[in-house]
Amino acid sequence: MAFMFDTLKMISIPRSFRSVEFVWLLGALIISVASMSSVAYLADRMQRAFERDAKQLIAADVVVQADQPIPEQFQKDAESRGLETAQTIVFPTMSSFKSQTKLVALKAVTSGYPLRGSVKTSENLSDLKGTINKSIPSPGAVWIDSALMPSLNIKIGDELALGQAKFKVEAIITQELDKGAGFLNFAPRVMIREDELSKTQLIGLGSRVTYRLLVAGNEQDITNFIAWADQEIQNKQLRGIKSEGVDNSQPLMRATLDRAEKFLSLVAMLTAMVAAVAIALAAKRYTTRQAQSAAVWKCLGASRRQLLWEHGRASLLIALIGGVGGAFLGWLGHQALLYFLGDLLVSDLPPTSIWPLIWSVMVSIILLIGFVWPPILSLSQISPLRVIRKEVIVHAPSVWLLMLLGLITFFGLLLLVAKDFKLASLTLGGFTFATILFLGVAWLMVKLASYLAEHTLLGRDVVQRFAWQSLSRRSLLTGLQVASLAIAIMALLLLAVVRQDLLNAWRSSSPPDAPNRFLINIQPEQKTALQKDLLDSGVEKAILYPMIRGRLTHINEQLVLPQNYQDGRAQRLVDREFNLSYSAELPEKNKVVAGSWHGDTTQAELSIESGIAKTLQLKLGDQLIFDIAGLPIQAKITSIRQLDWGSMRVNFFAILPPSLMSEMPQTWITAYRQVARQDNQLPIDIALVAKYPNITVVDIESALNQVQDVLDRLSAAIELLFVFTIAAGVLVLIAALGATQDERLKDAALLKALGASRAQIQKSFFTELLVIGFVSGALAGAGAIAVGWSLAQFVFEISFPLPWAVFLYGAIFGMVICCIGGLWLQRKISNTSSVEVLRQI
Repeated sequence: MAFMFDTLKMISIPRSFRSVEFVWLLGALIISVASMSSVAYLADRMQRAFERDAKQLIAADVVVQADQPIPEQFQKDAESRGLETAQTIVFPTMSSFKSQTKLVALKAVTSGYPLRGSVKTSENLSDLKGTINKSIPSPGAVWIDSALMPSLNIKIGDELALGQAKFKVEAIITQELDKGAGFLNFAPRVMIREDELSKTQLIGLGSRVTYRLLVAGNEQDITNFIAWADQEIQNKQLRGIKSEGVDNSQPLMRATLDRAEKFLSLVAMLTAMVAAVAIALAAKRYTTRQAQSAAVWKCLGASRRQLLWEHGRASLLIALIGGVGGAFLGWLGHQALLYFLGDLLVSDLPPTSIWPLIWSVMVSIILLIGFVWPPILSLSQISPLRVIRKEVIVHAPSVWLLMLLGLITFFGLLLLVAKDFKLASLTLGGFTFATILFLGVAWLMVKLASYLAEHTLLGRDVVQRFAWQSLSRRSLLTGLQVASLAIAIMALLLLAVVRQDLLNAWRSSSPPDAPNRFLINIQPEQKTALQKDLLDSGVEKAILYPMIRGRLTHINEQLVLPQNYQDGRAQRLVDREFNLSYSAELPEKNKVVAGSWHGDTTQAELSIESGIAKTLQLKLGDQLIFDIAGLPIQAKITSIRQLDWGSMRVNFFAILPPSLMSEMPQTWITAYRQVARQDNQLPIDIALVAKYPNITVVDIESALNQVQDVLDRLSAAIELLFVFTIAAGVLVLIAALGATQDERLKDAALLKALGASRAQIQKSFFTELLVIGFVSGALAGAGAIAVGWSLAQFVFEISFPLPWAVFLYGAIFGMVICCIGGLWLQRKISNTSSVEVLRQI
């Protein structure tokens, strides 16, 4: 008997691999893995490329920074480890040319700077792209920022005075990746050699100077150096000195790419969900087809353990084939993604690592454990009587246990894909709630269909009554069909919502007419004239805001210190000065979410931004004290505002009434959108700097262009991933219809035996499909609207108008695809006699 079982299992399992159900199962698995692995390949390469190229933003692998000369032992230790070193010294100072003066950010550099990345220079203003310069300024020479030339009316070859020395202007700096984003670095850059800094005699007692030691080399040596440096600082209690990495580089672009990665992850998850439904349906049909073989095995003496072992081997083989096949297809997909996304952040991406391949196989195994193994377990409990009586019920595990196992494994998978607990929780939670709702509605629909067939005119025709009652007879399968199709259509509709509405909402949060220039350091007496010049230059709206520098010293009479907070951002905020403002009117794009706006009150009140209120744990009624030029100003928080930071307009953390602040020392700031001028005139910002040499221009156009480029390319990438989702949706449709194929064939055979015509059978068949399609599509549309709104509000944090038309589109789409998908089965039923159909059952 054991010999017969061993012989049979060698024949049965290979034969099962050639079945249609196996092809469906394997196809759904490959598509699911491919959709997620394509994003995984891309994320892996971009992450490693970012870690590599982000080091250019600090010109080194690690930086030791101090507010005093760095002890020599740091450089000696780095060099003893075989690491490269260079030094920079940065501080603000005044520069002059003839009778003109200008505040600049002076940087003195040593040979070898920069250790990572490059500096680009040019010799004329018409070439602002520049070329890579691998040296540092020549002796007696200086490199200057292009913004300094019109304000001082200086050109290449002129001599710029810095302290007690003069330097010949040798080149224009067009790219300096490690410039940083501090307030000081908004001033034009001036770069000289470090060994010539002493000639200027600019550094003295009380000078605010930043010293940096740049270090680069082997990763392990860098890690050891950082550990030694941190320990040295701690042991000797060195104050004002620290080691820095690249974690805080380019926050705007980093935030944009993080959001883009969330969009891609969401699309991959939606595809995975559709494919998971297909896997679950295909697994059910696969195990149903294997039930007869399992019963025969038990007749030949196979134990439950032997059945589980053989099917376990088969499922493991499916997992490996699906994982490797999906990984290969995902690799091809990620190459196409790279074509669409281009060089959003970096070029020359590093080659793919082995981890996405390993991850793909893990995903394949997880999907099988969650959706295939529960029905396979039921095969081990099948009765040998199945050989004689096919209607013997397979004793499946608990439905709740099966659902729980599927949810747990799939949630773990979503976390792997999203790398964001909130995104994964909202997506899975929305689909879980939708599944329960869909099953409930499907059950109500079945009961309604049974009632209509018996008590209304819909049951007047015998064949039509048979169609309505067939829904009730297959209540469980009908419910699963509706829920499965609704989940698949919901994912497709939600993907369409992501493609259109969410992306459009993101675009509108950073509109194409957003300001791309900031003007700061405007003096009060220049305000009116400068505003007029902006309007005369074609700027549509020129609103100037007062800006006052103040340090937060007390909250509710308690001294504010960085060590009072655990959060790193909170520590940095309280350790620097705030940009304060005053206004009687609520600024544009500001929304009061708590309390009431102070208006033109004479009371000591202030309005605080919601983000900083959360970070510093502030609330309505708190008393704050700011030190402004040595004068303490106390005010009570009476309102909390929500700001639209994506609008790129002038925003302030704290705004007070004019009566409290208008007499304080202040400058003014404005933001406007600059467009290219067609009349060969100087650009607006260059012309303004020439007229008002004291103002500083902050150009953010390149950052905005990068963000817009991300949006455009992300849209194309989502369309590419949509191909995977469509393929998964087709599999769901086939699997859902195939789940009731045997029952439909049996119904058709019975109707034919009773003399029903082909037209009557077709009418009965498509009536059932139209009902299932309508209910599935309508439920999917409602679910897509709800989940899309939740994601917009709680994950992407963007405004999102509800697209109600999606509900109608879903109902129509559901009916159409059900009818199209049923054509192949209807043709098979119509062209087969009742005897042949019954033989297949």
